[in-house]
Amino acid sequence: MKPIIAARRLAAGLGAALLALAVMHPARAAYPDRPIRMVVPFPPGSITDVVARSLGKAMADDLGQPVVVENKPGANGIIGTHDVARSKPDGYTVVVVGVSTAASGVSLFKNLPYDPAVDLSPIGAVAETPYLLVGSPRLPGASVAELYAYGARHPGKLTYAYGSGSAQVFGAKWARMGGIDVTAVPYRGGPQALTDVIGGTVDLTFTDLANGLQQARAGKVKTYGVSTPERFPLAPDIPTLNESGAPGFNLTVWFGLMGPKDLPEPVSRRLAAALEKALGKAELKDAYAAQGLSVKTQTPAQFGAFVRAEIDKWAAIVKETGIEPQ
Repeated sequence: MKPIIAARRLAAGLGAALLALAVMHPARAAYPDRPIRMVVPFPPGSITDVVARSLGKAMADDLGQPVVVENKPGANGIIGTHDVARSKPDGYTVVVVGVSTAASGVSLFKNLPYDPAVDLSPIGAVAETPYLLVGSPRLPGASVAELYAYGARHPGKLTYAYGSGSAQVFGAKWARMGGIDVTAVPYRGGPQALTDVIGGTVDLTFTDLANGLQQARAGKVKTYGVSTPERFPLAPDIPTLNESGAPGFNLTVWFGLMGPKDLPEPVSRRLAAALEKALGKAELKDAYAAQGLSVKTQTPAQFGAFVRAEIDKWAAIVKETGIEPQ
């Protein structure tokens, strides 16, 4: 009996030890096991918001957890992006970035509180789109060439609204190409800038295609051209800026997904896989196309290299336009 009792005691001791180990080192649940916060550093209705809401829904289907879009606007997207850069790198907080927040802002602000190439982890590219130059219906002329002529006759009279760093640079480059002096007016976001163009408070703005076309077709704004060399398929009647009087103008805006720096590789890989699957869905492509967006896919490594190259590219454009960093 003694060997049996000893064996039982040994088994009981091993069981207790294993239980203690389980308490000390509980098994980790598979990622993700709770909702993911997707920060949009611009207001509702902005093109970044449009990108995020369709994307969040499509990614949630694959991740098996809700992807909750949270608008955190302010300071040309800096507030929301910085919030994510400071977040815990556990995969439960991500941010939709773009030209303003992940590239041009490095040159537009003297003390940007984060470095997009260092303080954020690339997950992948998402989409790209041209911008549309629109103006108040009260402006004279119907082409860029006529706007340039008006601006030359009335230096400093034209006003230009911008709700993001990319829109600011687009406007400065456009004005420089025409050799005219345009007064830039900052806004909290693109929708607010467009609203004041419609109301006649300011004269011009670069806006996303969907909102711009909607207001143009309602007769509330004039359209002067899209920012790419080719006309946009959904609005073939609208000329490019090249055709309208700014030959050589060729800029687009893009969007991507990033998390805090030091995002664990398995988490980054899981998010990148869900992103890739989402961007392959016909429903998402159709939703984006209706908003003037086309899907753009890149791996985390490719997107990281792209961001670094874009920082240099937009630094050169900011220098060329003579914009003074804030």
